[in-house]
Amino acid sequence: MSPQVTNNPSTEITSKPILAWTVHLVRQSPQKLAWIIPLFLVACFCGLNLMGILGGVVVVVAMVTTLADFLFPVHYQLTSERASCRRRFGATEICWKNVKRYYLDDFGIKLSPLAKLTRLEAYRGVYLRFDEDNKEQIIETVKSLRETHV
Repeated sequence: MSPQVTNNPSTEITSKPILAWTVHLVRQSPQKLAWIIPLFLVACFCGLNLMGILGGVVVVVAMVTTLADFLFPVHYQLTSERASCRRRFGATEICWKNVKRYYLDDFGIKLSPLAKLTRLEAYRGVYLRFDEDNKEQIIETVKSLRETHV
């Protein structure tokens, strides 16, 4: 585990938030539930039939944890010291001084502690997903906070 990124849900951010927002993907795309619910029911049925009650429970736990970022709200916070992402089943954060690179995509910004692109990129850093109406504000805040800690 990289020392720059904390996967500790009990981590408290002590400095005052500069920007905080919540993204709840199921509210942004409720039509996706039309696919998720039937697949969930089929998976539970198969788990129950193939492995009994324990199999059904395992399938439910696996599906809920896999879909947690979609089903439950994700809370993001930027402070002068760090960026954090709190989910239902965990949290990640990264100090600005440890951000070596950041890059944009259509849905958010990836803050990476790695100096160059490697296979570990997907497992390191913090991904800040944009809300529907604050994309530019998030981009500008990340740029300014990153530049002050270079």
